Parts: sequence; structure tokens; C-alpha cells
Amino acid sequence: MEEQKKNNDGFSINVYSPGNFIAKEITFTGTVNIGGGHTDTNGYTDEQIAQAIKAVNGEKKPLNSKRKWAAVYWCLKWYCNYPTNVPAFCDKVKELPLGKLEYECDYNNIRRECSLTFMDQDARCMDKVKPSKDDQNFFLQCREVVLALVTELGKAALPKVDLM
Repeated sequence: MEEQKKNNDGFSINVYSPGNFIAKEITFTGTVNIGGGHTDTNGYTDEQIAQAIKAVNGEKKPLNSKRKWAAVYWCLKWYCNYPTNVPAFCDKVKELPLGKLEYECDYNNIRRECSLTFMDQDARCMDKVKPSKDDQNFFLQCREVVLALVTELGKAALPKVDLM
């Protein structure tokens, strides 16, 4: 028993399984995260998400109208586990440190767009999304926003390096 305790001290146990597992005779002395160990935003902080949104928001940028916030909704619900309920999503966005934006998130501007059928399809599998013929134009606009936002999220997550 002493040997087992000595071998387990200081080790992390990561279980990535779609099913159940049974752990017997394991003692944890620190914080235990069950469910993948990710934060509810897949590792992105509020500051990183806000930075990415600010980078794509404004004239001559992908997020250049209020209704295109539907694309941000589509992206963040799949990439960052944001609420699927549109009013709850808008409330969560209002909590982000965004400051004043040229185009702000408003439920009344996106409620119709967020109910389009392609919004239920996974934005992480963009090439497999099949919008209806009527939604094709708006889908292409959303696609542009999602791709830009994902790119900016990737940049925001990079470690900051001072080159000077």
C-alpha cells in the first residue's frame, strides 16, 4: 500500500472517454476536474474572446452589421460552449470586456437569423453545413465571420512574446 501511495503522488490522471469509467482506491489530494478538464469556454478567457470579437468588428471587417452577430453566436456556441439560448448568449456577450463597438450585439437584431436551420449545424464542420437555398447568401456572410473569428481566437490564445 505504501508503494502504491508513493507512485501516485504528483501524477495527474487524464481520462478522455465518451463512456463511463470506474476508479477504485484512488485518493486525490488536490483539485479534481471531471469532464475533460476544460473550462466552459474551451480554454479561452473572456479577454481572449473579447479581443477576437473586437478584431473582426467594424467597417471593412467581417462583422460589419448588427445582424452578423448571429454568426458570432453560431461560432461561439460551437467553439466556446456559449449558450444556445439567444437571449442568454446576448447577456453573456454583454459581460465581456468589449468596450464600445461599432456594431453591438442585440437580441432584437439577431433573433430571426439565429433560428435559421444551418445555425443548428456544427460550425466546426463548415464544409458539411448545407444551408437552404433561401439562406445561402446569409450563410456565406456568416461563414466569413466565423472563419475570421476562429482565426482571431487562435491568435488571442498564442503566448505573448516580446521581440525587443
